[in-house]
Amino acid sequence: MLDRAAITVAISLCPEEAVCYLARVYTTLVVFNPPEFIKTSIGGRVLIHSLGYPDNAESAYICKQLMDEFGFDADTFPAFAIQGLATIASIFPCDRQNLDVDFELDQHLDIAPTSLIDLQSRVEDKGQSAWLMQLKETYFLQEPIYDVLPPMSTETGNAWLPQHKSHLENFQNALRRDILSSKV
Repeated sequence: MLDRAAITVAISLCPEEAVCYLARVYTTLVVFNPPEFIKTSIGGRVLIHSLGYPDNAESAYICKQLMDEFGFDADTFPAFAIQGLATIASIFPCDRQNLDVDFELDQHLDIAPTSLIDLQSRVEDKGQSAWLMQLKETYFLQEPIYDVLPPMSTETGNAWLPQHKSHLENFQNALRRDILSSKV
């Protein structure tokens, strides 16, 4: 039985990353500026939220190809929806002083390729704190929770708490939904 009370945070990802983490293609997620309590939440649960589909033609094409591989499209894996949940297996900071060490870690961890590019630019350009979160026990919801808009300026890899009553209701609704161990 899932510990539903432990799920208190959502992590927003671009759709192609969200489906890959839920399908267990990738297991290590780069999370930027996680809330303090997440850093010690090994064994805790998180909701996986999908952001909007890319506007750039090349990115949109790559995203569509990947979604097609898994049998999804914008209707079956909608943007701005809570798609599933996961358990935090471990979480540790990236070494911001030596990104080469973090990239070496990539050889041993399953990280989405776009996250490493994002990691480098966001750590160097924006001074954000990057953490590696290993996920286990990922599950798709039988039915996504639609139209969940994250806080302003949320980018892929951002963790966030409910911001208002509708978020809280969406989180609680997600916890009551049936889950699938594998949808692909």
